[in-house]
Amino acid sequence: MMIESEERPGRGLAIAAMAVAAVSFVLAVSTWMAWLLVRPKLLSGAVYPIVTQVFLLVLGALWFVALLAGVLAVVFGLVGGARSRSGDLARGGALLGALTCLVALIGAVTFALSPTWAPLQLNYDPGSYSGQFGR
Repeated sequence: MMIESEERPGRGLAIAAMAVAAVSFVLAVSTWMAWLLVRPKLLSGAVYPIVTQVFLLVLGALWFVALLAGVLAVVFGLVGGARSRSGDLARGGALLGALTCLVALIGAVTFALSPTWAPLQLNYDPGSYSGQFGR
């Protein structure tokens, strides 16, 4: 009876690891799809620059969220029994969480190194101050 009660939290953590890993992996891949498919259209289209900048910031934040969720899935998997013989579900959750961490980390580094911000357009007239205020 004691063995059964000790395995229950591990089984629950294994299920949680797999669920969190699956959701965070889909989030990371979806963020990559948006980065590769939607971002070029926003940068070249007739969209306000602030909309493009907010969209890029949200994508960057989603990669960091997916990275944290991947780490959480790895921790749940390891605590849930990924190292034991009967810990196939926990091991799968930990491995999928590690893959999620890799995908999200590559995305976060890509975002940090080349966010490709929309250029800020200023009307500057060096002869007067009115050019700075849009007159």
